[in-house]
Amino acid sequence: MSAPRRLGRRLVLGALVLAGVVHAADPSDTEEQMLRATLAADAERVGALLAAGVDANARNRVGKTALMFAAENGFDDLVKTLLAHGAYVNAQTKSGCSALSLAAENGQSDVVETLLAYRADPQIRTRHGQDALSMAAASGYTPIVTRLIEAGSHLDNRDKDGRDALQLAARSGHTEIVTRLIDAGADVLAADSHGGTALMAAAGRGHTEVVEALITRGARIDQRDGLGSTALLWAAEGGQAKTIKALVDGGADVNAHNDEGWTALIEAAHGGHDDAVGVLLAHGANAAERDTAGLSAADYAERGGYRETAARLHAAGG
Repeated sequence: MSAPRRLGRRLVLGALVLAGVVHAADPSDTEEQMLRATLAADAERVGALLAAGVDANARNRVGKTALMFAAENGFDDLVKTLLAHGAYVNAQTKSGCSALSLAAENGQSDVVETLLAYRADPQIRTRHGQDALSMAAASGYTPIVTRLIEAGSHLDNRDKDGRDALQLAARSGHTEIVTRLIDAGADVLAADSHGGTALMAAAGRGHTEVVEALITRGARIDQRDGLGSTALLWAAEGGQAKTIKALVDGGADVNAHNDEGWTALIEAAHGGHDDAVGVLLAHGANAAERDTAGLSAADYAERGGYRETAARLHAAGG
């Protein structure tokens, strides 16, 4: 910076201190004021600080910039002001979040549009491996998911657990986003690091509408995870009676077992999910099936103290 420019900056900053707009000339203090003013959506104060030469890329302890605060809170005018004064659009926090990913996660559509216009990179990932698309998908913001797909986000990006945007949307129960991602080319059969699929994630949490959408769009209903479990076993473990019925109606093998010999009926009985047990029995589940330890669904129900469930299973031949 040239000597005249430094002098000009000091004069402006000094005037602002005297006027009470800036409380101190120490750089760290004025940068903290920038962050606070941004978080308070105080456009006048932010403008004054920028005019005084305060760094538009000021960060807090975790690396969060004024632009990120403005982006996640939907302060689009402030986002534009900061960008116009040199805020770095692709800056990242210590955890790897960018202004775009924070805006996407919080449903700030206008800000997402502004950031993309300033060439924000949708491929930036957090330390956990999530990008803006996966964060928007998990949070349920369909318009932002659509815009990020248009902007070239990669549908097969995976986080450190091997989960893509489709799996994150499915586990959160966002049917519209699930269908949008599949229609855009997301792999409905993709599995995470443990072999879990979007169908399994949705089934285990009882997102029946998502399960039905996935089956309609080509999900393999009896695909197995790393332990040999199918989506039906995931649903049974969670006691998701309605989802169990949808899976069985969709062609799931009601007596499929995992590597330890557990069936959906054993999973449901072990958790004391009596409604799920009833649905499985009504659809032909074999109560006499035993796991590799030689135990039946009734045995597990008795061990858990679920007497009524155990009695139902014994009556069914278990």
